Amino acid sequence: MQINRDGLLHSDRRDTGSGCLALGEPAFSYQQEHELNERLKRLYPAVNEEETPLPRSWSPKDKYSYIGLSQNNLRVHYKGHGKNHKDAASVRATHPIPAACGIYYFEVKIVSKGRDG
Repeated sequence: MQINRDGLLHSDRRDTGSGCLALGEPAFSYQQEHELNERLKRLYPAVNEEETPLPRSWSPKDKYSYIGLSQNNLRVHYKGHGKNHKDAASVRATHPIPAACGIYYFEVKIVSKGRDG
């Protein structure tokens, strides 16, 4: 998902209707959330999410101060100087990957490298 010039969140998914959400609205509809939950149950049948939840977003509590979060903690932006290695920052997910997953897959899309890369 990414924000377009109008400040709307655009989803790459084709089944979301218009594919845009106004800022501040939920990132997923009830139907999309249900479909996601069902897919995760099929992909990780050994995981009991009540005991060991899957990571679903970035943690607002476990991040460096130069990191900002938006879009329901699904989007990360860097607020630091970014001039040298001392300006590095990190963020963790809300939950660790449960050991019962075996293999866990996720993707990160870099939208912009910033002015200084």
